Amino acid sequence: MKRKQKRQIGISVILILCMVIAGLVLAKRNWGTDPGRTEPGYPGERESSLPEEPGGYSRTEVKKTLVMAVEAPLDAPYGKLAMAYKENVEEMSGGSLSIDIYENGLLGRSAELISSIGDGSNAVDIMLAPVRDLADAGCPDTGKLLEPYSFDGHAGFLKWASSREAETLLEEPEKTGLGARGLFFAEDGFSHLFLKENRMSVRGKRVAGEANDESAEYVDRIGGIYDYLPSVDIRDALLSGTLDGVERDCRFYQENALWEAAPYIVADSHLVSPCEALIKLGSVEKLSAEELDILKEAGKTAVEAFTEKLRQEEKDMLDEFTGHGAEVVKLKP
Repeated sequence: MKRKQKRQIGISVILILCMVIAGLVLAKRNWGTDPGRTEPGYPGERESSLPEEPGGYSRTEVKKTLVMAVEAPLDAPYGKLAMAYKENVEEMSGGSLSIDIYENGLLGRSAELISSIGDGSNAVDIMLAPVRDLADAGCPDTGKLLEPYSFDGHAGFLKWASSREAETLLEEPEKTGLGARGLFFAEDGFSHLFLKENRMSVRGKRVAGEANDESAEYVDRIGGIYDYLPSVDIRDALLSGTLDGVERDCRFYQENALWEAAPYIVADSHLVSPCEALIKLGSVEKLSAEELDILKEAGKTAVEAFTEKLRQEEKDMLDEFTGHGAEVVKLKP
C-alpha cells in the first residue's frame, strides 16, 4: 500500500515538473511573438542578454530595426556608403540594431522627407540628406559647405568631418526646428576643371558648369564665363570649339571619354556636394545613449573607409586619363 502511494506521488511530481517546463517554454516563445507583449521601445521585440562587445558596447538592449532612406541606388556612391553603414551598425551592436535601407527615393525625395521628418506621416528613421536640400530647408550654415574650395580634397574633408566644427554643425537641423539631428557627414567626389587648351588662365573663356550657384561662382572666381549645357552636348561643344572647358567630377570625364576633347586637367578639388545623415528626433527617443553612440561611431568608420576608397578611385582615374594622353596642369593663382 505504501509502495503504491509513493509511486503515485512520484508520478504527480513528474507531471507537475513537465507542466512547469512546458509553461516556461511557452512563455519564452510568446515573449518575442505575442503582439500584446511589449518592451520599452518597439512593440513585439524581446530583450537579449548577450556578452559585451570588444569595443565596449553592451549587447543587452531591445532589438530594434531602423528604416533608412537613400535617394540614390545602392550601386551609386551614396548607396554603397549606406550599405557599409548598415553593416557597421549591425556588427557594432551585436545584432541588437538593424537597418532596413530603402533606395532610389522609394520613400520619397530628400526634400520631401526633410520637410516631413518631424511628423508622424514620415516612416523614415534615418536618411542621407543632400546638404543642398538642408540649406533650402533652413540650414544656412550647413549650406556653406557647398561653397568653392571649402575643403582641401578628400583628406581635407575627412579631417573636417571628425572636427569639433562638424560636430557642432550636426546640431543645426535640430536647432532650426526640422525635427531631426545629424549623425555624420559624407562626400561622394570633388569637381575639377577640364580644359580644351593648356592655358595659364581661363579669363574670358567659356566654361560649362552644373546648374547651380556654386558652379557659376567658381567659374567667375577663376575669370571664366559661366555657361550651362546639357551633359550630352558638352563633348561636341568642346570638340567644335564653342566651349573651352568644363567643371565636373572625374566620373563624368571618364564616362564621356573627354581626354580627347579636353586633355588638360586642373585637379583643384574646387567643389563637393556632401550629404548629412539625419535621424528623426522621434526615433532618438526610442534609443539609448549607447545605441546613439553606436550609430555615430558606425557612421564615422563607414565614412573613413568610403572616403579613402573615393581618393584611391580618383587617383586611379587620373592615372587612366594620363594614359590616354591627358595632362594634369595648374592655373596661375
